[in-house]
Amino acid sequence: MTDGWMLPSEVFTWLDANIPQGSLILEFGSGNGSLELSKKYELISVEHDEQWLGLSEGTYIHAPIVQNQISNKYSEAGWYDLDKLTNLPSLVDVVLIDGPPGEIGRSGILQFLPHFPECNWVIIDDTDRRKEKYLAEQIIKHLEPRETFEIESQNRRHNGDLRKATVLRRR
Repeated sequence: MTDGWMLPSEVFTWLDANIPQGSLILEFGSGNGSLELSKKYELISVEHDEQWLGLSEGTYIHAPIVQNQISNKYSEAGWYDLDKLTNLPSLVDVVLIDGPPGEIGRSGILQFLPHFPECNWVIIDDTDRRKEKYLAEQIIKHLEPRETFEIESQNRRHNGDLRKATVLRRR
């Protein structure tokens, strides 16, 4: 079901078992997984790359990558333009962090945490990679979730590592 860029199938299985159909998901980073998500959930996708806009039936917010102090601190290219994220809903069921791509960097989301919507769940994909694991640790420190756990995939990366996603339960 998934390719190397899409959320692992185990994350979709977890969503199916834990998140009621029709729930609102805010995803950072759009792709083929958005097509699957939008079949069952109301989806808002924040995306920097115009080629991925409008891919699914969800709502899209085009937010170009811009420099910021946090991304600079971690030697990353930037993060989504915060000025484009001012009209996000204040309450969503799930926040899914799966973008921007690793070569751009995701640490810029730390500047967004003061504006983070209320949600029941946060899923951070790719936490088998060092930078995303560290990012998850920083988000956990800030959001202080009730529970955290990992979803381990049977899908392997080119280096043989099993893919992982970290899940935070906030309520």
